[in-house]
Amino acid sequence: MTKDNRSTMPPIPDELEHILNPQQIMTLRDAENEGWELCFVRREGLEVPLPVIKGADDQIFAVIEEDGKFNGAAEIKVRNNPRDPA
Repeated sequence: MTKDNRSTMPPIPDELEHILNPQQIMTLRDAENEGWELCFVRREGLEVPLPVIKGADDQIFAVIEEDGKFNGAAEIKVRNNPRDPA
């Protein structure tokens, strides 16, 4: 069994304005209009939280940088949920 290194941070709030900056929110809304959806927000150890979004096929991931730029070339490791069917 792999140790889970995540802290006990509170869940992502419904009001993303509380954790993301205006540039990130604007890019997220534009991406959502193109079929992307928010997957999670990396926060631990980061000065500015980093939203991770996924494409409609659930296979492509991207991040929205601090300056609001869409980064589809970021290396992102996503843990598999053990409750998901194989």
